Amino acid sequence: MSLQKFWIEHLLYPAMEQFRGNQTRAFLTQLKGSQFSPNLPAIQRRALTELLLYCTRHVPAYRTFNLPPDEIRADPIAVLHRCIPPLRKIDFQTHPERYLSDAVAPDARIENCTGGSTGEPTRFYMTRAQVERYEAARWRGLSWYGITPGSRSVMLWGNPVELSTQRQRRQRLREGLLKNRRVLSAYALGEERLMHDLARLRRYRPAYLYGYATALAALARLLEQSGQTLRLPLRAVVSTSETLAEEQARRFSRLFSCPVVNEYGARDAGILAYSCPHGRLHLTAENCLVEVLDPVRLTPLPAGQTGVLAVTDLYSRAQPRLRYLLGDVGRLSDERCPCGRTLPVLAALEGREDALLVIQGGTLVHGNLIGQLLRPLPGIQSFQFRQHTPSSATLLIVPLPGAAPDLPGMTKLLSHHLPGIAIHTETVAHIAPSPSGKVRYSIREFPLETEKV
Repeated sequence: MSLQKFWIEHLLYPAMEQFRGNQTRAFLTQLKGSQFSPNLPAIQRRALTELLLYCTRHVPAYRTFNLPPDEIRADPIAVLHRCIPPLRKIDFQTHPERYLSDAVAPDARIENCTGGSTGEPTRFYMTRAQVERYEAARWRGLSWYGITPGSRSVMLWGNPVELSTQRQRRQRLREGLLKNRRVLSAYALGEERLMHDLARLRRYRPAYLYGYATALAALARLLEQSGQTLRLPLRAVVSTSETLAEEQARRFSRLFSCPVVNEYGARDAGILAYSCPHGRLHLTAENCLVEVLDPVRLTPLPAGQTGVLAVTDLYSRAQPRLRYLLGDVGRLSDERCPCGRTLPVLAALEGREDALLVIQGGTLVHGNLIGQLLRPLPGIQSFQFRQHTPSSATLLIVPLPGAAPDLPGMTKLLSHHLPGIAIHTETVAHIAPSPSGKVRYSIREFPLETEKV
C-alpha cells in the first residue's frame, strides 16, 4: 500500500469522521450490505415514504398537492405516480425557490450547478449528507473492481476552462493530497507530447483512469495511431458523463488492457448507476428511484421499453425535486444479473432526450443510430448530426489527417435510415464541445411538442 493511499484511508477519512461528522464510509458500508439484499424494494419504499412526508411538511411546491399521509404510508409509489407530475428542468429553473425546504437552514445548504451541456446551467442546493451518499455510491461501484477511496487515479478531462482552474497550484495540491489523483487534458495530448505523457503516466502508476468517453477516446486514438500501449496494470478505465457506446467499450478494453466501467450520474441527481464486471448497469436503488416515461406523454413505461428518465433523489432535503426529468433516455430491465446483485438493471442508456430524432411520420429514432452507422466508416475522426427541423439537418465531419471521407455515401446511408430529412454534409476542422467539455454526437434543435412532418 502506498503512503498516500494509507494516509487517505487510515488517517484522513477517520479524521473527517471524527471532526466533521463525515458519513461517507458509514453510507458505503450500508450500500455494500444491501446490494445483494432481497429487501431492496422495501428499503426504497421506506425512503420514498419519508421523503414524501417530508415534502408535504417542508417544501412549498409539494405542500400544495395535499398528499394524503395515510396513503403515502400504504403505497408511496402509487401516490408519487398519481399525484406528482414529472418535473421539467425549465419549470424548476423558473421557480427554484418553491422547492427549497424550510427545514434546512441557509448556511447548511451546499450550492451546486450543472455543466450546462444542453443550454442554461441549473443551479440547485444539496446537503452535506446528500453529497456523502453520492460519494458512497461511487465508491461502491468502484469497489467491484478492487478500487478503494485511496486508490491512485488519473482523471482525463476535456474542458479547458475547468482545467485552467485545476492546474492552479492549490488545486493540484488538493487533488494530490486529498484524492491521490492527477488531472490531465486528453485534448492537450498530441503526437509530439505522447511519449512524454506516457512516461509520466507510467511513473505515476494509477490504479485506474477516469474521464469523459470522448477524452478517453482521444487518448485511445493516439495510442492506436502510434502503436504504443500504456503498459500499466490498470484495475479499470471508468467512463463518465457521456454515453459510452459498446464499440468504444470494446476498443478501450483492448487498448488499455483492463475492464471498462460505465458510471452514470448527474450533478443534479448524484451517482445513479454503475456497471458490474458482468457488464450490467446497476441502479443505486437505495439512493434514488428511476422511472422510464413516454417521451411525449410522460406516462410510465414498462421494463423493456425506451423512454425519458425521471429521477427522484430519495435523500434530497435542501431542495427536493420529485420525478425530475434529467433529459436522458434509457430503458429498464427486469432481468437478474449473473453477479447476484439485486440492484435493478438499466438495460440501455442511450444519451440525451434532445438526441431523439424525428423522421417521416413523426416516428422517433435515437441519435445513437448515427454513431452505429458512421463509426465503422473509414477516414472519420469525429462527427455531429444536428437536426434543425423535422425535415432538415446538418452532418459535421472531422476527417482523419490526410483522409477524404465519402460524404455523398454518408448522406445516402443516413437518408436511407432517416427518411424525410434533407441532410447537408460538410467537413470541419473541429467540433466544439459543450460548455461542460462534453461532445454531443446528435442534437435535435426543436422540441418534440412542435414536431410536424
